[in-house]
Amino acid sequence: MNTSAPPIDRSIASRLTSGAIFLFKVFVLLEATVYLVTKLLLSTNNVEYIAVGVSGGLQDGFPEHTRLDYHAGKLDEVQVIFLGRALVRGYKAYLDVMQPTWRQYTEEPEQPLINSNVFASGCHEHANEYWVYLVDSRQVITVLNNEPRFLSITPDTGQLELTAPETWPLVRDFMRHEIQIQQKRNTDYVAIPLVTAVWFNPESHVPSPPIRIHKDGTQVTNFPESLALWAHVNDAHRTAMIDCAERKCDMAATKGAKQKEHQYWNGIRTAVRSAEENRPAIKRQAKKHGPPFKCKKQIRFGVSNATARVNYPFSKKQVTNTLSNIGYTADYKRGKVDTIKKKTEL
Repeated sequence: MNTSAPPIDRSIASRLTSGAIFLFKVFVLLEATVYLVTKLLLSTNNVEYIAVGVSGGLQDGFPEHTRLDYHAGKLDEVQVIFLGRALVRGYKAYLDVMQPTWRQYTEEPEQPLINSNVFASGCHEHANEYWVYLVDSRQVITVLNNEPRFLSITPDTGQLELTAPETWPLVRDFMRHEIQIQQKRNTDYVAIPLVTAVWFNPESHVPSPPIRIHKDGTQVTNFPESLALWAHVNDAHRTAMIDCAERKCDMAATKGAKQKEHQYWNGIRTAVRSAEENRPAIKRQAKKHGPPFKCKKQIRFGVSNATARVNYPFSKKQVTNTLSNIGYTADYKRGKVDTIKKKTEL
C-alpha cells in the first residue's frame, strides 16, 4: 500500500505565493498611505503663523518672494499669506548697490541684485510702507538667515501706523482685533516684527526716492515704487507675466507681457551698473542724507503699556476665525485674503 503524500500542484502553490506577495504589497501600500495622509493632516492642522513686515526683495513679484513660503516636501508646504500694506513712521529707506567684493554681488551677464535697507531714523518725516505677511513660524528664522546683508528682524522698534491712509483696511482691522483682545488703549499703533537694517554703508546706500510727500512733510517710500522711480522704469511691468497668467492671456498678450518684464529688469540692470561706476556720488549722497539723522521732529520707538505687540504665533484656526470676525476669508492655497460677500451681494 502506497502511503506517500500526493504530489503538490505547483501551479496552485505558485498562485498562492503570488497572492500572498500581492496582499503583502497592498498592506505595505496602505500603511504608507495612512502614514502620509496622517502626516499631511498633522502638518496642515498644526501650522502656526507669525505676522512679519517686509520691505525689499521678499515682496510679491520679486524673485526672492518664494523664500517666505515654507517647504519641507510636497506633503508639507505652507504658502505665505499677504495681509496688505502698512505705514511705519520713523523709518528711512535706502537702495543697497552692492560692491564686487560682497557675497551677493553678481557680474555681467547675470542680473544684478539690489535690495532695500530700511533704517530706524527716529524722524517723523521719514516713513516707509511695509508689506505685512503671515509667515509659517518654522520659516521665520529661515527668512532672516536668507536675507541680504545688513538686515535683522526686530519685534517692537517700529510700529504700524493704523490711521495712515497707506495702511490697508485689512491690516488695520486685523491688528485692532488683536489690540482689543489684549485690552490695550492705543488703537492707532501696533508693533509687529519688522525687517530692519542694522548697519549703514556709505559706499553702497542710495536714498530711496519718495513716492509721495504729505502736507506735513512726511516723505513716504516703498521698495517697488521707489526702486522704479530711481531706475526710471514702470513698476507695473515687473509683474506683467504674473498678471497675464491670472488673466489667462492669449499668445500675443503673453508675448507683450514678456517684453514689458524684460524692459523692467533691463532698466534695473542699467541703473545699478551706472551707480556702481559712480561710487563717489553715492558717498556724497550718504554724507548728506545718511546717519546721524537730523530730525525736524522725533518719534518714539518701542511700545508703552498702552500699545499692543503682535509678535506671537497664530494657529490656522485662529487666523480663519479672526479674518471671519472682521469680514474676510483666507485662501490658504493662493496665499490670498478675500472679502466675505454679504448676502445682498450674492
